[in-house]
Amino acid sequence: MAKKKQKGSKNPSGIVLYAKQRGLTSFSSLWSIKHALETNKVGHTGTLDSFADGLLVVLSGSLTHLVAHITGFSKTYLAVVCFGAETDTLDPAGKLVKRGTAPSRAQVEDACRRFTGAILQVPPLFSAVHVDGQRASDAVRSGKELHLEARQVFVYHNTLLDFCPASAEGNAYALLEIDCSKGTYIRALARDMATSLGTCAHLAALRRTAVGPFALDEAACAASLEAFSIENAVASAKKLADSPVEKRSREDEAVFADIRRHFLSFTPQLAALCGFSVDVLKPEYEKLYQNGRPLAQKMFTQFPGGKSIGESRGQIAVFYDDRQFAGMAQLSDRRLSYSFVVPHSRDASDLQVFSWEELVQGKFPPAWRQQGTALTVGSFDAFHAGHAALVDAVLQQKDFVPGIVMFRNPVRAFEKDFAGSVSSLSQRLDFCKQKGLSFAVVIDFSPEFSKIKGTNFLQTLVDCCNMKVLAEGKDFRCGYKGACTMKELSSLAEELSFSLLEVPDVLLDGQRVSSSRIREAVLAQDFVLAQKMLLRPFAYSCEDADWREESGWYVAERLPRQLLPPDGTYEVVLQLSEEGAGISVLETSCVLKEKSICLLLSSVESARRVRAIAFK
Repeated sequence: MAKKKQKGSKNPSGIVLYAKQRGLTSFSSLWSIKHALETNKVGHTGTLDSFADGLLVVLSGSLTHLVAHITGFSKTYLAVVCFGAETDTLDPAGKLVKRGTAPSRAQVEDACRRFTGAILQVPPLFSAVHVDGQRASDAVRSGKELHLEARQVFVYHNTLLDFCPASAEGNAYALLEIDCSKGTYIRALARDMATSLGTCAHLAALRRTAVGPFALDEAACAASLEAFSIENAVASAKKLADSPVEKRSREDEAVFADIRRHFLSFTPQLAALCGFSVDVLKPEYEKLYQNGRPLAQKMFTQFPGGKSIGESRGQIAVFYDDRQFAGMAQLSDRRLSYSFVVPHSRDASDLQVFSWEELVQGKFPPAWRQQGTALTVGSFDAFHAGHAALVDAVLQQKDFVPGIVMFRNPVRAFEKDFAGSVSSLSQRLDFCKQKGLSFAVVIDFSPEFSKIKGTNFLQTLVDCCNMKVLAEGKDFRCGYKGACTMKELSSLAEELSFSLLEVPDVLLDGQRVSSSRIREAVLAQDFVLAQKMLLRPFAYSCEDADWREESGWYVAERLPRQLLPPDGTYEVVLQLSEEGAGISVLETSCVLKEKSICLLLSSVESARRVRAIAFK
């Protein structure tokens, strides 16, 4: 059955300004952006705690390379500080651990003046700061005692906007506007200001209003934020104390449309606004640039109104002649070097898929064969962070056509104890398409195919698609009984005239990311760990499911060879296919039984649109 072509561009590269709502996690906001743009390739430039709201600057596509730079921007906040009460987390969702006196307005104004400029700050114990490879917040919750070192941050201004003196409960509230450097914790600033006044405090509310040149009032969904005031903050704090993290509300196409309206393509003007020097690559040097040849000033034309390469300092945003983003260059000691390169998009066709038989029969495009290919080979039943590293290594071989060789079902699928594939074939092909691979060879693995010698298998790839580069991990095996390992590959590469790239393992918490480890996480219902390894939520494909109604639930038989967690009830997020609008999402309940999947839905039409079930 032919697969419907998704609408929308592949991994659109740009910036999204998004207004996160109070009581929701930043991850929920990223989910909305991914589905609005129909991409999994997004990167945040600094999350907000669940009790906070305000501006998130999210980068998509090739711009995820710029996350570190945007993260370094100064940030502006509005904060409501509750003086006279301290919680263990220093926010409204924590437990009350200390009481103190309420300061006067004059005392708070004095503290604002003293806590301006360069200050030493100890991060909160409940924070994302890593100690011995573990988040401080996780260590504290497990009972460990921590001592965090003070570090210097800079508060550019700290202004008292409003003040409510001590109420009947003994607390005073101050509304502050704070402009500060990267790494500043406003919770810690409130704590330290209170300590200097001989009392204690915590944040009742926090709103981020600016990140560098980007402002909250320019963000998608900003209109849905309530006015930020002491009165509203106190009311919301009481609500969050009872329910720290709310479930993400059902979002409709209007939200996704607002996100798409606020999508900013990365133009030379926007690059300059971000503080980069800007220059344009001359068309005659484009191929040399994409092939990684040494950079020279003659390759660039000064962008109107900007500095020339010779006058630039630090990072330079490079654009093609048609103003498509081409990557970043670095100028140091009068020498130009690459930071990263973004291929020129030219209405490329969709990922082309070939069977092994088609490859052997000579149906591979002659032009691609003449150019030569860069490949990675494996089961790839999960497409996790380690597999992404292999694909990235292939994509870096700019002289050759990038492709992948995979199996329709994993090699282990024929073993009795096999728990199931982490991803369906269509999900894996979507991954290849989103990454930018040109082709995939899909092999129907069988006992007969397993008897092919590794030497003959690789010789076929060289003969049929002119393999010039092979990227693999150190545990790679192929051929009959896996006899061909990386050791044999080294000599075969020389014999068959291709380059062998050994890609290092990707580690998480000191352990190698692998498909088997992801299976163990899913079966243990640790979907957070699975997501960290997959770089996206674990999702069960429903594209071939046949739904029927049973007592208000919609039921489908489990599809063979796909991994599912143990039987039970789960809160899930459905990916729904939308006519003319790509994909939308819906939160609901899912019950797994021995042979079936049950979803709580409003109609059979919704059930028929279910593309995948993502487990939270």
